[in-house]
Amino acid sequence: MAVKSVGSDVLLGQRVDAGTATMINSGVRSAERNAMASSCCGVLGETVLTDSAVIILFAGLLGASEGFTLLTTSLLPLSNGLCILPMAWVAAHTGNRRLVLMASALAGGVYFMAAAAPWFLSGASAVLLVSVFFFSLSLSGFVAGWFPLLDAFLEPDRRIPFFGWMRFCHQIVSVAFLFIVGLVIGKHPQVRQLQAVLFISAVIFLGRMLFISRIPVFSATVKESLLFRKGLSAAVANRPLVGFSIYMFVLNLSAYGVVPLTLLYLKKQLHAPDNVTIIISSVALSGMLLGYSGVGRLIRRWRVKGVLLALHVVFALVSLALFSIGTGNALSYFVIALLLLLHNFAVAAASIVASSEMLALSTLGNKTMDMAFCGALFYGGQGLSRLCSSLLLGAGSSAVQWHMGGFTVSRYQFGFLLCAVSVTLTALFLKKEKT
Repeated sequence: MAVKSVGSDVLLGQRVDAGTATMINSGVRSAERNAMASSCCGVLGETVLTDSAVIILFAGLLGASEGFTLLTTSLLPLSNGLCILPMAWVAAHTGNRRLVLMASALAGGVYFMAAAAPWFLSGASAVLLVSVFFFSLSLSGFVAGWFPLLDAFLEPDRRIPFFGWMRFCHQIVSVAFLFIVGLVIGKHPQVRQLQAVLFISAVIFLGRMLFISRIPVFSATVKESLLFRKGLSAAVANRPLVGFSIYMFVLNLSAYGVVPLTLLYLKKQLHAPDNVTIIISSVALSGMLLGYSGVGRLIRRWRVKGVLLALHVVFALVSLALFSIGTGNALSYFVIALLLLLHNFAVAAASIVASSEMLALSTLGNKTMDMAFCGALFYGGQGLSRLCSSLLLGAGSSAVQWHMGGFTVSRYQFGFLLCAVSVTLTALFLKKEKT
């Protein structure tokens, strides 16, 4: 059962007096503030454990292979892609708020287990992988309930500004945290130092539950189907939603694996110092700040289709530029940092467009399942992108190279080339779907 805000009911024609309207607006503003604070705590934790140089270095020090290490960064989006639909059915039975809180509590527990992995000695890497897997599985429940929970108080004209500002805030917190970590831990951090970073991140992650519990409950409700098959059938029958969801799946599949592939390329092929890799990771994340803060203006000027076409160009050019970098030095590290900043700008902009379109295209009475369907394809594309990169790196020795004329190509560079080609082909799909 999805909660609808009283403010939404006003839009549907119900009358309220001035005092009630003031109370509604106060409740909505409080909900927005607490949602942003919960996002800052939660996303910082998610980023450190599943999408940063910290987890890549930590897994490597525990003896994990390159393919195994990259696999840890794919588990969260893969789990969301596979589990968000059944979790939406759970949300319909338990309520979005309850599911979100339960999922956050479970994720927090296994986060501490991941940080404790080195204490399991020879089984450390296996414990880390299992912990990240259950963390990701728990968060699929969070994602299934999170967007319907936001829809309870977000009006259509507030969606893009709210998503942009919320994600700007959680990204600047994550960037600042990782930048400080990169400055403190030194060029060759020990396991215990990275373990301390994970424990600190786990504590911060628990703040997500505190702030979500403070989001006001809006009383008016819209009943949704409690039958999984009925809800899924209704989502599949929503042709605009299906078309957009498939497009986002293909776009993420083409582009999302670039950042972790680049971080491994820096460490294994270009031999960048560990603290430099973490600092570059934080610079890359800062690109998302620019994307979250600037995408609203871009959409007002170029519309959704124009922005998405521009993002295809950015993704393709960044991948081609990374493909052309073959040596590690101060200049190449600087260039890579700028390229990843630009890449993450595009990732952030695409995510804002996806969230806004998902809310706009979902239908009243089936919003939870509609959003879950879109989310399953969106996150599934992200997870498969990184899984494919993991398989590419796991297929033999990382020293394997190819020769293209006088140019030597490593498997990392081959991965960048594949991304550039596939994201270009995906742009043709956008033209077909949106025209």
